[in-house]
Amino acid sequence: MYATARKDSAAVDPNLFPALVAILAFTGNAARYDEFTERFKTAATPQEERRYLFALAMFRQPTLLDQTLAKTLDGEIRIQDAPFMVSAVMSNVYGRELGWRFVKTNWEVLDQRFPKQGLRRMCGGITGLCKPELERDVRQFFDSRKIDLGGKTLDQYLEQLRIGVSFGERYTRSLTEYLQGRY
Repeated sequence: MYATARKDSAAVDPNLFPALVAILAFTGNAARYDEFTERFKTAATPQEERRYLFALAMFRQPTLLDQTLAKTLDGEIRIQDAPFMVSAVMSNVYGRELGWRFVKTNWEVLDQRFPKQGLRRMCGGITGLCKPELERDVRQFFDSRKIDLGGKTLDQYLEQLRIGVSFGERYTRSLTEYLQGRY
């Protein structure tokens, strides 16, 4: 369907196209990543550009997600989009730990490069780090640096993270059993 839509946009319902791009990113390989990177750079419309840009954060392979994160520092991804991309990688179950390491490793650069609003958007991705060990690391990181994102923003993100971790601790086993038909 994707190939058909690329040849003739009227041949496929336009509401399906974003889903096709997302599915292909999720299941994609390095060749698909390169294709989507090129389509992001040469997009005919802002909508198309954003569709392919954010698809770069949906891949599962760590090497591809590393490339996406690197693009946020080397200028390939515009400064106004870069914080959203880092957040999107942290929200990707396959990229969350990679994204979090990237934030910790590059915090000083990100803090200088991104405006405060961008940092707030980027840090929203911590809500996807729903593992007890990641939550501890996130809290230690922010506590040790006395980071201020303005207002109650960080407290709200940390509360959402706590809720996610608590939900996982409480329901992962029963949900897994249910989905495997053993409930």
